[in-house]
Amino acid sequence: MKSALLSLILVIAPLFGASAAEVIKVPFNFQWGESSERLEDGMAKVKARIVERRNVQNRKCIVVEGIPQRLLIRALFYFDSDALNEIELQYGDPSWDSSQFTNFFDQTRRNIESKYGPGRMIAQQKSSDGNTQQGLLGYQWVQQTTSLSLFYFTAQQGAEAFRLLSLHYKGF
Repeated sequence: MKSALLSLILVIAPLFGASAAEVIKVPFNFQWGESSERLEDGMAKVKARIVERRNVQNRKCIVVEGIPQRLLIRALFYFDSDALNEIELQYGDPSWDSSQFTNFFDQTRRNIESKYGPGRMIAQQKSSDGNTQQGLLGYQWVQQTTSLSLFYFTAQQGAEAFRLLSLHYKGF
């Protein structure tokens, strides 16, 4: 009885999209666990610039700009014991208004959902710090070896505004 039920589930599950999601891949054809030396070699090949090296929460962080990808401002690569375990990609265009950024975020979320299925909302907050209004909206997709989070951050003080869309890939 149990084996018949299990067989039925295995036959029916694909019909409901259980296996339709693509595997979340590490950006730029890297693999989790790669060394910072391999990253630096790869960035040199595409003529990207390492603009900063710093420690963040006991991890090495290498900040890279100039990666040839549309609207990519910078990429942050995190290493724990010289093993790559997170990549943050920051996107935007300083000439965009709030509506253009919101549309970009929505389109990016829809594109990700078409590959990996529905995301789970992990952040939705607005706050005020004196004269500064801030907002954060985030979604997450989790698979066996990688999670992907999409965030839209805004900060506005008077006529000045900062907006950023970021993708965070984390290896397990």
